[in-house]
Amino acid sequence: MIKRVKQNLWNILIWGSTIFFTMLYISLLFNQNVWTDEIYTLKLIENDFPGLIEEASLSQHPPLYYLTAKIARLLFGESLLVQKTLALVPMSLTLVLGAAKIRRLFSDKAAFLFVIILGCIPCSMEFAVQVRMYSMALLAVTACGLYAYECYISDKKSVWIGFVLSAVAAAYLHYFAFGSVIIICGLLFLFLVFFHREKLKIWLMSIVVMVILYLPWFPIFVQQVAGVSEGYWIPEITVETIWGYFEWTFGIEKWDWPCYIFTLLSVLAGIVVLSGVIQRRKDDIFAFMCMLVPALTAGTGVVISLLRNPVYRDQYVFPSIGLFCLFLAIALSHFMQKKRFWVITPIFIFLLFVGAVQYLENWRQEYKSTLTDQTVAFWNENVGEDDIIVYNLSAYRFCYTYYFPEEKLFYVRDVDLSQDFDKIWFIDTLNEWDFVPDQIVPYDLQIEYQGHFGIEHNEFDLYKVTKGPDAQF
Repeated sequence: MIKRVKQNLWNILIWGSTIFFTMLYISLLFNQNVWTDEIYTLKLIENDFPGLIEEASLSQHPPLYYLTAKIARLLFGESLLVQKTLALVPMSLTLVLGAAKIRRLFSDKAAFLFVIILGCIPCSMEFAVQVRMYSMALLAVTACGLYAYECYISDKKSVWIGFVLSAVAAAYLHYFAFGSVIIICGLLFLFLVFFHREKLKIWLMSIVVMVILYLPWFPIFVQQVAGVSEGYWIPEITVETIWGYFEWTFGIEKWDWPCYIFTLLSVLAGIVVLSGVIQRRKDDIFAFMCMLVPALTAGTGVVISLLRNPVYRDQYVFPSIGLFCLFLAIALSHFMQKKRFWVITPIFIFLLFVGAVQYLENWRQEYKSTLTDQTVAFWNENVGEDDIIVYNLSAYRFCYTYYFPEEKLFYVRDVDLSQDFDKIWFIDTLNEWDFVPDQIVPYDLQIEYQGHFGIEHNEFDLYKVTKGPDAQF
């Protein structure tokens, strides 16, 4: 038995880690917690396909994710669990890329470290089940980078097909994923110019096919870019904003120090890889290119934001974070030797510690932070068809329309209390406009406190408002 375990140790470590992280992601699925952008997704896919394309063209994202989510809704139903699972699948497939393709192209050590780093890096767990396009874009950009490497080292037509399809998929998923694959295409071009000019023809053919496949969306892409340049809500770029990108990627809510360690670890990995580049080690050269993709993606976003209107925010680097994890994995794999285990062991412990803390934080966010499950359960039990809902935080109307019928929702300052209703349910967010005596006294309404609830990250007190014996309607 021991001999068999030793013979299959890397299989157990690599595939065991992939399955382990997938099970952690699955454990985050079973709740009603969604946030504003996810609600936008869920409401958008209620449209038919032409309406979906039209709505997507008015947003700031391309349509592939929404089309996939729509198809999943048609095949498997309207359940939120279906959409969360749809986000989980590409996240797990990215881990499988590590367990299969990265292992084949590089080494057991690099594959194992890639799975561990991607699973433990703080920013990844949140997007594993978020009902948005980010996990899909992560898979597409990571695959594109790996296929580009295979295009360089191999003559197989299948890898060029994979390169084209993954690049086009990324472009149709997220515009900063589009930027990342443009960088990948550019880096591949430079390497072919210097080392494999005979492959430039097939590279050019691949780019032409990519352009043709993207032409149907290109006019809308131009329109959306112009819309961003006219004004957008993203904060102004400052030194604090730029450091915030590192905090978002590497930080955890409890402490700041993991962000500094990850940053130092990245510098250490950079030194190791640059040493390998000087010695012309093929794996290290590729690792350096992997590091350049997220660095140039974020850098380009910052420059554009400084020259024009702000268009870049922290999470837009996420589609290329898989390549950053591969950069770290290849660099750190050099230390997975008996003589250097004193270096890799504390790093490995640190990664697992941060991953565990981040999982607990994401579990709390999904199940405990918003009181959504309690709110939905109370609503299903107590709210009748002839009731109306009054709220006092106007910015949350869009979120409320996901949980409550829109025609029954009224802002507190606009509600007509003379209308016919059975009960009013007043959602009272702290420090917002209340039901005031002048508003309710003429109608003899009785208010009764029901409890503390919440939706998304807005907690509120809930009151039941009923008609008194002298009510005049």
